[in-house]
Amino acid sequence: MGARKVKSHIGERVIARVVGLCTAVAAFVTAPAEARVTRFVVEERVLFDNGSSWGKAGPYERLKGTAYMEVDPRNPVNAVIVNLSAAPRNERGMVEFSSPFLILKPVDMNLGNQKIWYGMNNRGNCVEIPFRAWPQGVTTCNPMTAADVGPNNILLLQGYAIVDAGWHGDGIQSPDQLFPNFPVAKQADGSPIVGPLRLEYQPATDTFTQPLVTGWRPYETADTDTTRSTLTVRDHEGDPRVPIPSDRWAFGRCSTGRKSLVPSTTDLCLFDGFQAYRIYELIYPAKNRIVMGLAYAVTRDIGSFLR
Repeated sequence: MGARKVKSHIGERVIARVVGLCTAVAAFVTAPAEARVTRFVVEERVLFDNGSSWGKAGPYERLKGTAYMEVDPRNPVNAVIVNLSAAPRNERGMVEFSSPFLILKPVDMNLGNQKIWYGMNNRGNCVEIPFRAWPQGVTTCNPMTAADVGPNNILLLQGYAIVDAGWHGDGIQSPDQLFPNFPVAKQADGSPIVGPLRLEYQPATDTFTQPLVTGWRPYETADTDTTRSTLTVRDHEGDPRVPIPSDRWAFGRCSTGRKSLVPSTTDLCLFDGFQAYRIYELIYPAKNRIVMGLAYAVTRDIGSFLR
């Protein structure tokens, strides 16, 4: 495919220069103290719904890629981001991070309504677009047909450029979800920051083992010595917590109990087994804190960049 410039006037600004299929779109220079998008890389660009027309906006196309960003931890507007001051910095003293994005926009932006609809995904699941149709479309971050967004989707029919980006920092990367890549906060000497973390479990079935967290990136234990953690059990929310002796459980996986124990820093093994519907509470020293507050910067800075 030959190189060509694509003018995508979202708001009233050019946002994309597409060269081939995978291309760096833009690098904007701003004052050093400002948060900013440093690169906006379109990695995939496809015609949506075989080029069908949507109201006066005409055909749509789908863009997917990665927004690379940085923030200045010395800037007061970023001071509310917990642990940002402990995040790794580049040679300019900035904290770098990135997020995947999804854009559905008219092929000819002059036919659109010149407005952005920035829809927030639900923990990585792209729900905003299908929710704007009745009957609703399907929840997917890879919409390709009218059925995916709903055949009467009001956003497309009215000519919006629809934008979404990953913000939930502890998601496990998936091709049909949007999860960002956030840094992990460290001590000044590079060692992990360690602090107490509380988790609660109420298993639906009897089991000997389970991950510290299901479906998300767990915070590893910094110490597998169970005497430095607390595991309790109770039958009802208001009941007293009954401690489980530290020699009756371990950090690790064990499908059949103690004899099958494989130590790990992200799993929990109860030698006598977890009983269904009882409430278990774990308090342990966790490490590798993700700078989760950068979620707000993703929305702020991508929205500002595209506007």
